[in-house]
Amino acid sequence: RNSVKKMNLLSIVIFCFLLIIAINTLLNFLNWNKTKIQISNDEQLTILIPARNEESNIKRCIESIDISNDLIKEIIVLDDNSEDRTWLILEEISKINKKLTIKRGLKKPDGWSGKSYACYQLSKFPSTNWILFIDADTELKKKAPEKLLSYSIDNNVSMLSAWPQIEMKSISEKLLMPLLNFIVFTTFPAIYAKKSNMPSLGLAHGACILFNKKIYEDISGHELVKDSLFEDTDLAKKWRSNNQVSACINGLNIIKVRMYTSFKDIWLGFEKNSYPAFKNDIYFFSFQIFNFLFFSFPVILMPLHLLKIYENNLLFFSGLLILFLRILLSIKFKHPIWSSFFHVLAETVFLLISLSSFIKYNFLSGIKWKSRKYGK
Repeated sequence: RNSVKKMNLLSIVIFCFLLIIAINTLLNFLNWNKTKIQISNDEQLTILIPARNEESNIKRCIESIDISNDLIKEIIVLDDNSEDRTWLILEEISKINKKLTIKRGLKKPDGWSGKSYACYQLSKFPSTNWILFIDADTELKKKAPEKLLSYSIDNNVSMLSAWPQIEMKSISEKLLMPLLNFIVFTTFPAIYAKKSNMPSLGLAHGACILFNKKIYEDISGHELVKDSLFEDTDLAKKWRSNNQVSACINGLNIIKVRMYTSFKDIWLGFEKNSYPAFKNDIYFFSFQIFNFLFFSFPVILMPLHLLKIYENNLLFFSGLLILFLRILLSIKFKHPIWSSFFHVLAETVFLLISLSSFIKYNFLSGIKWKSRKYGK
């Protein structure tokens, strides 16, 4: 009888919490709008691209940039000690692209993550007041620089990230990648974060971040997150801690990225961030328990309810609510809706990735990413 009471209490807690989550998600759905050009200005910006082993992406990335656009003064790519044909491809492109400058990166010092050090080096070269970092596996969309710069100037934002359209082609991508947006946009209060500059509400996607260069230099830029593997959002939080304004906006009409191309890439990519994203073991395991209890457990029990093996109406409706939110965000971000019905499978895979990240980072030789290892 006590166990029944405890389960009933748990089901009430889960259902009530998911109602709050649903309201937040609905507000994000309705207000997370595409960015428009708001003002004209005479500023220019420099596009900065860190590239390590990007032979399959770098040409497409640079070709997506409209070099006839006077807003773009220069494009600087730093080859971060690539072990493939990245440098040779860049040399060929630079022969026909007059705005492109290519630099060889220095060897990464101890205590730095690879991307943070590459971005730190890149920041030394531009001559413009604004610098736009994009990843080598991204593609800019039409008028992207105008949308970013006008939003920053009009809203007095000195660090602006555009959450990209995530391109998915393989089955594993379509099955797993939508979970990223689900977790972020069910739990992140985007409207409140826009009105409040609390450090804990800092959010960024490293695929696309625009900075005011003077402020970036004044507060040390990527040096603030030199050892972070979760450098984008960590930098947004540090930015706000330094009394500067950061924002993350809808980038569906600004930039797209195919983050990973296979199941192996997805595993390694998320393994790199899953444990280091948390500051200590308590936060890490608290999140794993929270995520399972509220976002997986109700869906797991749905078939048992339908088969009358274990009936609990609140948990059943909680499961339905989770699937509804998955579908809602699939519509918003143009994900395949069918992947919503494999929610538990995706959650299980990411739980295994997280545990692997924890074990490798703490007890084995470290987390490997782009032929570099990180760990304690």
